Amino acid sequence: MKKLLFLLFISFVAKAQSVQGTLINSETKEPIAYATVKINDLKKSILSKTNGTFSLDEELKENSLIEIEAWGFEKKQITLSDLKKNKILELTESVEMLPELIIPPANAKISYKNYGRTNEGSGMMVAEAQTYRKEDYDKGTEFGIIVSNKGLSELQSFHIHLKENQAKKLILRLQFYDVKNGKPNNRINHEEILLSITNKDAGWLVLDLTEKNIFIDSDISKFAFTLKLVDAEFDSDYASLLFNISASLSNQIIGRDSEFEEWTKIPMSIPMYVKAKVYK
Repeated sequence: MKKLLFLLFISFVAKAQSVQGTLINSETKEPIAYATVKINDLKKSILSKTNGTFSLDEELKENSLIEIEAWGFEKKQITLSDLKKNKILELTESVEMLPELIIPPANAKISYKNYGRTNEGSGMMVAEAQTYRKEDYDKGTEFGIIVSNKGLSELQSFHIHLKENQAKKLILRLQFYDVKNGKPNNRINHEEILLSITNKDAGWLVLDLTEKNIFIDSDISKFAFTLKLVDAEFDSDYASLLFNISASLSNQIIGRDSEFEEWTKIPMSIPMYVKAKVYK
């Protein structure tokens, strides 16, 4: 009986062990932060930390496929067996990340357009539009809105109004997509854009995009912009971003919990928009 209990204990410990890896730039050997690590067998994704490390705690097969995606780098596929043999993974810088060169017509009429909701709200309706749990913040939770494009648009700035932020610190990645079948599809921006906020930040937060060369082509009828959580510091087990919300049939909130989750839509709006220079 003692031998059996000992064997069961050994088995339990073996299953509880995690497999760790570190992502580095193949040229500079510097760590790669906030890369997406996809575990296809489990339909789960996590993000690497600022030092490039990630940890897989689930029980996986030796041939389980792991996909790694990072901004500015070639995608990489390995198996769990590969990771156990070499836990330092080098990613190669991509040569295909340059944005498409778009030159606005010289004689185009220029106007300025705000895409999204520009008013902060009365404060009569406040909601925890996005809540993050300390134990699984690295899943890459993402939320945003879909808007209608009004022509060739050069994005100038991103704006979001916070009623309150309960986390000690949040770092979110701003992403732009074209839209297919009513959902975000292919990513448009080719450069990582990060927004860092603390629990002291409230009111309107603004990111300058004028040097990012982000164009929404005129043949794109709708596009989405989202914020994806990539890093966080917590004072408690969970924290929320609070917004002044309102019911809406346009500019509705979209979100997903990870790369493998389906996008969902909520018939509410939050104060969030991008300012664009529109060429016609």
